[in-house]
Amino acid sequence: MKRMANIARMGRNQQGLSLIELMVAMVIGLVLILGVTQIFINNQKSYLFQQGQVGNQENGRFSLALLSQELSKAGYRSDPTKTFPAGSGQGCTFPAGTSVIAVSATALCIRYQAANRADVNCQGSALASGDQATIVNPYRQINPIVVEKIAFDSATSSILCTSGTTSQQLVTGVAALNFDFGSGPADLKTVTVFNTNPTGTVGTVRYAILMQSPGTASIRDTTATSPALTEWNKRFGSGPADSTQIFQLVQGTTMIRNQMQ
Repeated sequence: MKRMANIARMGRNQQGLSLIELMVAMVIGLVLILGVTQIFINNQKSYLFQQGQVGNQENGRFSLALLSQELSKAGYRSDPTKTFPAGSGQGCTFPAGTSVIAVSATALCIRYQAANRADVNCQGSALASGDQATIVNPYRQINPIVVEKIAFDSATSSILCTSGTTSQQLVTGVAALNFDFGSGPADLKTVTVFNTNPTGTVGTVRYAILMQSPGTASIRDTTATSPALTEWNKRFGSGPADSTQIFQLVQGTTMIRNQMQ
């Protein structure tokens, strides 16, 4: 009997949770869920931002390597004792002895002689079979001349290479490009001035590239302008209008070492 009385008393004491207790528990649970969700969102934004910067870095390194590679070809002659004659190509007119023509702050033309039959242009295309047949010796002869135009295309946010009758994108994700051309006396031994419209023979090319990886709107900082874009605007004037993109500034210089008398 006593045991049954204890069971009955316990049943009366176990009346469940009150409404207030349930609401407090729900509020605590919601706070914890919101906190965990915010941490997840912040980590995801940080990860996506880092991925965007990694993309900019990879594209930036590739852009610098590509421009350096092509500019290093400029002025190459299979017979170093002979200078380039006057010529033209890709809308550029080359005076005798020159290998780089400044078209604008965002475009230039270069010319060089093919080094061998396996040589390719900036698009990765081989020489025409007729040109290949003329290359018998690697030196001491006049090999076919290759003319290329490298320019920034704002419509596709890319650097284009034009060779022959076709143009091809070399690098995408480019917000802006600026060339500075170093020129000096006719002996080509000294560069005295850098500008975008050189009057002397170009001996050095300086280039700055503003890479852009927009990502999604959720990872952009809409409260401040990118430091890379601020630096670009300070040095080269107005850059991209959308300051919330993920930007990175890369730059390099290439001496036209084959350009000699």
